[in-house]
Amino acid sequence: MIRAPIQALLAGLTLASTGGAAQACGPYTAAVYAYARFYYEDPQLGPAGIDKDMFDELALRSGCELRMVVESRVRIWDQMRRGVVQLTLSALASPERREIAELVPYAQGRYQVLMRRELAGRINSIAAFEAMPGLRLLDVRGYAHGPTIDAWVLRMRSQGRLVEAGDFKTAARMMRAGRADGLLALPSGWGIAMAAFDNPDELVAVDVAPNERNAVSLAMAHTMPEADRLRLRRALQAMLADGSVHAILRRHLGDKGARTAMYTGE
Repeated sequence: MIRAPIQALLAGLTLASTGGAAQACGPYTAAVYAYARFYYEDPQLGPAGIDKDMFDELALRSGCELRMVVESRVRIWDQMRRGVVQLTLSALASPERREIAELVPYAQGRYQVLMRRELAGRINSIAAFEAMPGLRLLDVRGYAHGPTIDAWVLRMRSQGRLVEAGDFKTAARMMRAGRADGLLALPSGWGIAMAAFDNPDELVAVDVAPNERNAVSLAMAHTMPEADRLRLRRALQAMLADGSVHAILRRHLGDKGARTAMYTGE
């Protein structure tokens, strides 16, 4: 673990490299979404999670003042569009999001579909799911999933076969209640969904886009000054270079989860 004096030195070097050691940066509103290991409230320690640790480290290294708030995904991107929020993490790209913000990758992830075991034994692809018109797909409003699954979500919506929830815990309860047949989820959220069932083994993950790797990014609103975005971009690059991002991922996801989530290039 990097000790505080070394962190302070790194922060100074980052500021010096941007030519902005004496310049203010922020304050900026940095929004997180309460989901699985990305952000949660620890009963003993308070706010915790990957995104919380990432924003703490980015603030330290860049010298930017970041004020963290917790919002839903829909509200985060609506508020970024309106200039209320300037930054968020764990962002997957979409054309609409690229119009609002600069996206700087630091990890990767892939959505899979949680289904009841019996159905998962018969459905192993997007095409097979779509071929059964009675099946419905469940998603959280405002999520982006990468090009393959985003296109599927649009098709399911156009067919009246998409069910949407306001947050992932609600989606898990809706899945248990039989409101849909498949739930889109990142591996970090599987535990939440399975905990909603009396028998956690009832749900099975089906990998419907096995060849797709989606970059998970820091999103910075285009309305932010380029000099400040540069400071944060360089801070993130330094965190990737010295292993700090991997250490944060490992802290919350374990060794295997961190290796899977490490960014390997687009």
